[in-house]
Amino acid sequence: MLWLTVVEWSARLIMALLILLSFWSITIIIDRKRFFNALVLPGAEVRKSIKARAPFATGAHFFSDFLSDLKGLRTGEQIDKAFEAYAQEKRRELERGLPVLGTLGSTTPFIGLLGTILGIIVSFGELSRGAGSTNSVMFSLAEALILTAVGLVVAIPAVVAYNFFGRKVRMVLAEAQSLKDLYIAYKD
Repeated sequence: MLWLTVVEWSARLIMALLILLSFWSITIIIDRKRFFNALVLPGAEVRKSIKARAPFATGAHFFSDFLSDLKGLRTGEQIDKAFEAYAQEKRRELERGLPVLGTLGSTTPFIGLLGTILGIIVSFGELSRGAGSTNSVMFSLAEALILTAVGLVVAIPAVVAYNFFGRKVRMVLAEAQSLKDLYIAYKD
């Protein structure tokens, strides 16, 4: 039965795909972890300088370009427009890889389930031919269930990382919004 062999190899290809997807997910998680660990936000001295209307050294923090660009802007409307453009540019940098984590988190359980279904089809195929012993059928059922487990093992860390880093993105952008509002409030 050729179709049984095709289904069996399809299940094995799904296992290989899940392993590749797990490496992709881990790579993104490590990259984002390093990025956010290296991310330097402005300290309290920048806020004090804004409130005192004193010139401030922008430093090497994440918003230094934006704060240096603010010096040439006159009105709150100009600052708002510049901030929106800056925030959109920085959002892409902050969210790099997050859509992939979200997609992996939502799809890999289904990919694993597809592999499980294919593995169960193989088991029933062996039973219908009468060629499979109880041990071989049980082994192929266990192999099928492993695919669901692997799908979940890929999905769970991806979803956790997606939520964790998504929260970090929102915090960083909220900090930028806060600095912009503080600058506008103390500008004149």
